[in-house]
Amino acid sequence: MRQRLNKLIAQSGLCSRRKADELIGHRRVKLNGVVVTELGTLADPAQDTIIVDNKPLSTAEKPEYILLHKPTGYVTTTKHFPGEKNVLDLLPNLRCRVYPVGRLDKDTSGLLILTNDGALSYTLTHPKFTIDRVYEVTVRGKLSAATIKTIEAGGLAIEDYRTSPCSIKVLSHQPAATIVELTLHEGRKREIRKMFGLMKYPVLGLKRIQYGKLNLQGLKPGEWKHIKKAEII
Repeated sequence: MRQRLNKLIAQSGLCSRRKADELIGHRRVKLNGVVVTELGTLADPAQDTIIVDNKPLSTAEKPEYILLHKPTGYVTTTKHFPGEKNVLDLLPNLRCRVYPVGRLDKDTSGLLILTNDGALSYTLTHPKFTIDRVYEVTVRGKLSAATIKTIEAGGLAIEDYRTSPCSIKVLSHQPAATIVELTLHEGRKREIRKMFGLMKYPVLGLKRIQYGKLNLQGLKPGEWKHIKKAEII
């Protein structure tokens, strides 16, 4: 539920609403990475990341942590669109709202964390915390050692940014494809598909197999389980 930002700050026990307004007025509050300037700004503590003086705001809501093995064909969003299968449809009868940490595109499967802990979501998604994301990637053709070295070094120009360094381990060479394990610390939209495509190796399959300390052991596509925060990072 969206509420006034000053109320949420006060409810956290940090300060009074009046003091929260002063914090906002002095540009000491950020909402989803953007400095807040309007006193009447609304936010949802379960979905939005609220930062006060460069520290994530703690909320009174009981934290919930879920590990889902996302199948392909499902979109990762809190919005429902006609004809689209949504990852939230795989989590029926939950007693609280949870939100995906980052996104896996519709054609990507694998490990997805869902939570109402905005501070954890911030830690997991911000590049400065260098949380490992490990993917199994199948590309068309025989991936050359030179191409692997180029991708690992980073610096590939994709739209308005350059890729960061990563690590790649070849798992197998097939007659018409190569399967690799790729580890990186950021999660830009369709970045893996774009950087392999840039090198003329189209991605045929993409699955996230690890995020932080978590892996998919024991979970089949579509299955999920409750986890503890300590299991993640």
